[in-house]
Amino acid sequence: MRNRVAIAAAALLSASLLGCEESRTSGFLISGPTSGARVRVFNAVTTSPAVDFLLDGQVAASGVAFGAPSGYVSVPSGSHRLQIRSSASGTILVDFTQDFATSGSFSLIPAPGLGTSGALVTADDPTPTAGQTRVRLINVAAAAGPVSVYVTAPDADLTSATPSVPLLPFGVASDYVTRTPGTYRIRFTRAGSPNEVLLDTGGVTFAAGSVRSLVLTDSPGGGLPTMMSNISDAL
Repeated sequence: MRNRVAIAAAALLSASLLGCEESRTSGFLISGPTSGARVRVFNAVTTSPAVDFLLDGQVAASGVAFGAPSGYVSVPSGSHRLQIRSSASGTILVDFTQDFATSGSFSLIPAPGLGTSGALVTADDPTPTAGQTRVRLINVAAAAGPVSVYVTAPDADLTSATPSVPLLPFGVASDYVTRTPGTYRIRFTRAGSPNEVLLDTGGVTFAAGSVRSLVLTDSPGGGLPTMMSNISDAL
């Protein structure tokens, strides 16, 4: 049911855009089977300044800082155990098995509040569009909950602005959308409340041919204020 809800929410988001202790969790990835798969980790674990990514018990990436991604790791066809552990304590934070059967690029995003799996898994599309920029939004900020997102000109006033994403639920990634390269101001507010600004990025520049994920997280240590990471999905 959660997977169906997430898929439906992502479809709605695409349409809109176009107009504190460590604990162990276990479960299964919510993506479908994925040969020649590539997987990376984005660290949104507020209690771990750095995490390691283990593939079948072997370290595939180490010391992934909070708010940052690892590089992509090639995963051969078959069933594999994926784990996230604290770099400092060695505590296993996320632990589940996935069958990789088809090609694709994926991001594994461990974060507080994401249910039994302890992570959100997104299908990444690194394909650039000539002369344009492609962007998506991902909300893993538990303290913020559902948000509205305004992507505007740098000097735009929110009192007269229409949200680019009226509702971005927690634990959901929007589809990618294409925009004209340039500098934009991105503001996250409480859902439906433009006067409650949770994060104002100021000017953010997107270059032609870029593919970006904008990931909203809680602050290091948990809670507000929220922060946003602007990461490249291009290969």
